[in-house]
Amino acid sequence: MYASLLRRLTRNGLRKGASGSTPWLIVGMVAGGLRLVRHFARDEEEVLYRTAIKAGDVFEVVTRPKP
Repeated sequence: MYASLLRRLTRNGLRKGASGSTPWLIVGMVAGGLRLVRHFARDEEEVLYRTAIKAGDVFEVVTRPKP
């Protein structure tokens, strides 16, 4: 929900700011900056493989320490 709110504020703020509204331009720039900070500060691992698991399926998870 937070990400969609920031996306909406960025889009609307920059659109209305480009039309001449300084407060909306500031809102769009701040929201866009927060989205960039969240993007670069995230600590998520990349998903390498995804599949549906059915009853009776067996799988093994192997992890290796980061170098």
